[in-house]
Amino acid sequence: MTTIRFLNGLNTIGGNIVEFATKTSRVIMDFGVAADLSQETVTSAIDQGKLPNVPELFLDQPDPFTDEAIFISHLHIDHMGALQYLQKDIPIYLSEPSYRLYRLLIQLGIEKPVANLHPLAFETPLAVGDLTVTGFHSDHDEPGVMALLVDDGSRRFAHSGDVRLNGPHADRVHAWAKRFKEEKVSLLMLEGTSFSFDTPIPVEDQDHPSVPLTEMSLQTKFQQLLVDSSQLVVINPYNRNYERLAAFQASAHVSGRQMVWEPNEAAILATMTGTQPDAILGQTIQLADIAQQPQHYVLQNSFANLASLSGLPISAYVHSNGEPLGDYDPRFAQLKDWLADHQIPLVFMNASGHAAREDLIELVKEVNPRVVVPWHSFHPEREADAIDAQTNADVLLPEKDLYYDFDPLTEEE
Repeated sequence: MTTIRFLNGLNTIGGNIVEFATKTSRVIMDFGVAADLSQETVTSAIDQGKLPNVPELFLDQPDPFTDEAIFISHLHIDHMGALQYLQKDIPIYLSEPSYRLYRLLIQLGIEKPVANLHPLAFETPLAVGDLTVTGFHSDHDEPGVMALLVDDGSRRFAHSGDVRLNGPHADRVHAWAKRFKEEKVSLLMLEGTSFSFDTPIPVEDQDHPSVPLTEMSLQTKFQQLLVDSSQLVVINPYNRNYERLAAFQASAHVSGRQMVWEPNEAAILATMTGTQPDAILGQTIQLADIAQQPQHYVLQNSFANLASLSGLPISAYVHSNGEPLGDYDPRFAQLKDWLADHQIPLVFMNASGHAAREDLIELVKEVNPRVVVPWHSFHPEREADAIDAQTNADVLLPEKDLYYDFDPLTEEE
């Protein structure tokens, strides 16, 4: 018999963690955080629910499982940020692209070192004791993202990870949805980020950090901005979306400009996409060179280096899912105030990594699971109501840390 325990993330965006266990075997899917732990001890973070209730992985306590592993769907902090607190040497599996990215981020000092990392090839089952896990390439704004399937020999359980259908790789999503349907999954855990908000974000709301562009329309808009700009254009992108980094450089070329990268982003671009950076700030080009011919360049700038823009002739500062992400981060107000003080126009070009509400319902219909757990949302009950009204699946809004049993299939099933 397999038990399922939801360890976190039932009514938050991120931090969603689930455990599948038999008497001897356990797999945990995702291991992120949805809260600031900088002032917490591990014990207090567990007590307050900021870390999952698995003290045997964080502290010197007995662990009853002989075979276990953690599987990470993708490299966003809300899905992998708790890994740095592990004390037990438990195997951690990521997709091959995410594994390469994680190692690079550690090398660059962006992420803290984590032991026992392993790549998991797509669609290659891995046995962990009584359980078998298979990862499937998906689409999100971290290109190595996986959807995951757990097989206990009798039933299959599916984890969507973060997912979208309006991205460049929707075919991957439809492919795993078809496979999950063929496997007759008993349970689908489905993200519900888009149900968190009262209304969809209007395109014209340029003061919101998540303007609903697609990856494709974002580049079209960016190219037009470059045409309309007579001086330097600065971009602040999310550096883990390395496909978008490469697309920005290609768009700069269409407009007859060169991309100038900070060293970390240049390393990510080259390592993860094979695209050679046009120029690297402080190495092959200096700010003084850019200032002489600003109309010839696009400059990538991270928030930590915002002050370096002083004195440059800038037509626009493009915020593209880079940090700080939004109003909940105090640095976001600092960013806006600094740009306003220097009379630099702020332009939002963000593309969401999350599916629209109607696309989530479409995924449920494609997979046709027996039961759906909506989570990764401030309002999972909204997604539950929509799934209940528009699909044949049963809906479960689970309670945290309770054990849910799934008995073997009967012949009738």
